[in-house]
Amino acid sequence: MSVEHGEFQICLDGCIIKSKLIGSFNEFGAKCYTDAVIEIVKKFDGKPFAILVNNLELFGGTPEAYQVLEQYNIWVNQQHMLAKAFVFNASILATIMKNMPPSMQADNIQMFKTLEDAESWLKEVLLQHVEIRT
Repeated sequence: MSVEHGEFQICLDGCIIKSKLIGSFNEFGAKCYTDAVIEIVKKFDGKPFAILVNNLELFGGTPEAYQVLEQYNIWVNQQHMLAKAFVFNASILATIMKNMPPSMQADNIQMFKTLEDAESWLKEVLLQHVEIRT
């Protein structure tokens, strides 16, 4: 019997998938979270989108949880994701996330200390994409 650890909230704001991670995650909680985001990404059907991950209440995760997230990040990076913004209140978590998995080192992934800065950057990236296409 698997017990999920870690809570999350996900909502869609236009073409930005906003998620909030709360607590400590094990592999089962991480899988539940990534499956939920994947379902939303699939609904975009190849159209561009962005992701905002609010980690202000995240305590961390098990090594197995990070393995689940790495597989998810590899998959989501192959979709039409224009940008992904992470918000951390502890710089050590940002350092761990940025240095750990190769899938987190893409140019379209940024770390922020405030939700406002993260949202502003995502909206700017999305706007540039629209301007380039028109």
